[in-house]
Amino acid sequence: MANCLQSFCSTFTRYGLLLYLCVLSVRGDSVLFRSNEYSIGALGYGPFQSYFSANSTPPEWNFVVPVNDTAGAPSLSSGYIFSAPRGSSVFRQGAAIYDQSGSLVWDGSIYGPTLSFSVVTYLGEPHIILWTGTATSAGVGNGYNILLDSKYDLVANFTVDIQGDTGKVLADFHEATITSNNTALMTAYPFKSMDLTPIQGPQQGWILDSAMQELNISSNEPLFTWIASDHVDITECYNTPGTGGGSVAEAFDYFHINSIEKDDAGNYLISSRHCWTVYYLDGTNGDILWKMGGKNSSFAMGNGTEFSWQHHARWVEKNDSYATMTLFDNAGQYGQQQEEMSRGLLLGVDFSNMSVNLLAEFLPWNQSISQSQGSVQLQPNGNFLVGFGQLPWTGEYAPNGDLLWTIQFGVGDVESYRALRYNWTATPTDSPSIDLVPASKSNLLSAHASWNGATEIVKWELYGASDSSGSNSISLYNKTKDGFETTITVSTVSNSYDYYAVRAIGKSNKVLGVSEFISTNAAPVKIVGQVALAILSAGIVVVLLS
Repeated sequence: MANCLQSFCSTFTRYGLLLYLCVLSVRGDSVLFRSNEYSIGALGYGPFQSYFSANSTPPEWNFVVPVNDTAGAPSLSSGYIFSAPRGSSVFRQGAAIYDQSGSLVWDGSIYGPTLSFSVVTYLGEPHIILWTGTATSAGVGNGYNILLDSKYDLVANFTVDIQGDTGKVLADFHEATITSNNTALMTAYPFKSMDLTPIQGPQQGWILDSAMQELNISSNEPLFTWIASDHVDITECYNTPGTGGGSVAEAFDYFHINSIEKDDAGNYLISSRHCWTVYYLDGTNGDILWKMGGKNSSFAMGNGTEFSWQHHARWVEKNDSYATMTLFDNAGQYGQQQEEMSRGLLLGVDFSNMSVNLLAEFLPWNQSISQSQGSVQLQPNGNFLVGFGQLPWTGEYAPNGDLLWTIQFGVGDVESYRALRYNWTATPTDSPSIDLVPASKSNLLSAHASWNGATEIVKWELYGASDSSGSNSISLYNKTKDGFETTITVSTVSNSYDYYAVRAIGKSNKVLGVSEFISTNAAPVKIVGQVALAILSAGIVVVLLS
């Protein structure tokens, strides 16, 4: 059989098809624990899960630091993990929701690669917001934002309304969120001509400026626009143009805005990666009220509070005299690093004495530098979730900084801009999915059931019928939901039907959705995304990229 399989693979390779894996088992809802094979890349640079009933291929998790589930161990926060794996080693890039065990909840890869991806409140209801577009190797992107409701139906799409000196602007991915006034906050990168000689650049130079905009979603009317170069001198940046900056194509990214938050006072907190500074802006005229960090800090920075190349600045609590803030301190970028490792930070901000002190830090499990991206999010129970951006790790920490668990979701070019957690309830508009796989050497039939994005399923119920309408269907079996895909296996001797369907059952036996009735005569060939899974007679699955 081995020689036959080798010949099969070689034949397809000769005809120019890229062989991704020669042998792969379909093993949905797979998660590993302290797997050395995973960590050294023996399972591939981007191991993924796959299913019979869905075309999803989400990255597989490896708990490098497993959850301590012994009695008396610190509790974990509730909710689902929202991440957006991307990179050349990711089989299919895009938004994904996972439960704490690593099972897929929702595959949003239909919208393509994304960076900003979170839950927001819009018109009083929870929605998903995500950016879709094209990201460049320079760390910026061009696209637009979409809002999805709890049925995953499209509610709105929108983008910035800004013009640069060339009339061209990059509608960027670094921030996309909704304010308490149902307006959108977004980042953008306009092109602007500028004399760069103060930073050893060309006199007739170009910058990729940074901008933020607040937008009325329903009317697409810009409500507030702030341009970095109008307020922040180019000499405040720590980046240098090098041999760039002489043309639009090589525009120098001096500021690099990467997060925005609007507070109850109507002012804006923004982060500049390349100036190593968090700025607090007047919400009326855009004046800078104070600066934290960087070359001209308004605050005395206490021990351990200095940060560089940072991301995701967020208020935790704030009043007129004192506040707490989280941010991700990258401590380095490509080609350089300022500290031994990246870290999440919880900072205390004393407005009376204009000083900053370190309240807690959240260190990576193997003390490395994440050269870009990253996030820190306070959890409802006081824990902190940290996403390590360019490094494919996500971890949860106790309030004192103790590490509770860490997962890796790849080992090659795999990253996620942020990792966030939300309590999310959804029932999709689409129907549940079913797939039938008969056993080749027994009278057994496996029905595989899933429903992309559904969060309220308690159990699955299998039905048999004599025709595709299901008019004379009968309930055969029910089984408690088990991960993203639940498998119900029945005997075809006692349960012989031409068609089968599944029902998704919620609490109090409420029917949430019903799949179509499908025939047992369907050919045993599965299409998983861009991959053809040809189930061979020996039970081996061959995977070929299309």
